[in-house]
Amino acid sequence: MKISIITVVYNDKDGLQKTIDSVASLNYDNIEFIIIDGGSNDGTAELMQKCQPNIDYWVSEADDGIYDAMNKGIKIANGDWLNFMNAGDYFANENVLNEMDFTANKKVDILYGYKSQKGKLFYPMNIKNLEIGVIFGNHQSMFFNKNKLQYELYYDDKYKIYADYELVNRIYKQKNSVINFVNVLVADFEGGGISEKPSTQKRKDKYRIVYKSYGVIGVFRAIAYRILKKKII
Repeated sequence: MKISIITVVYNDKDGLQKTIDSVASLNYDNIEFIIIDGGSNDGTAELMQKCQPNIDYWVSEADDGIYDAMNKGIKIANGDWLNFMNAGDYFANENVLNEMDFTANKKVDILYGYKSQKGKLFYPMNIKNLEIGVIFGNHQSMFFNKNKLQYELYYDDKYKIYADYELVNRIYKQKNSVINFVNVLVADFEGGGISEKPSTQKRKDKYRIVYKSYGVIGVFRAIAYRILKKKII
């Protein structure tokens, strides 16, 4: 199974170096590494040129934001499975891809593990939290089956802050979708990304997606979750 690792970056040369080093250290023979840079001016392009032996494709050009960049990566990717490991994040160890056992899960839409952040382990929540507008796990710790998802594997970039949730939720709602957890520490997550930070735009995106997917009841449940700060199953 070929694994495409897509990294998006903008003016984070030091973070990108960590991600490049992590991918280069992976003990897996069939990797495609793609970097989409949004036209950085901090030396990122020069770094990618220097590290070109460890990169299959890279580009540095203006884009319309992180999800537009991710979509560029998807169109280029030739892998059976896709992972989105953003600049500054990295794989937990060199054997992660072998531990995920992609061949045994070839009929699965999304395969996911868990993350570490600032020295602490974070396990996924109940997957049904998607129904209240909460992505259940760490996006960098997810692998998307491109062969099975095909044209459904894209980020709807009209949701500028929360398109990662929209993608996972859209897959979850598909008839006969299969989303499997594997008890593997996948990613060391830097944090601080746009979908992690509270914002008015994120709340707008969330409630628009929840209303479209689950109606008024879903919106009420999402608001209750936000107020009570606890899971509603």
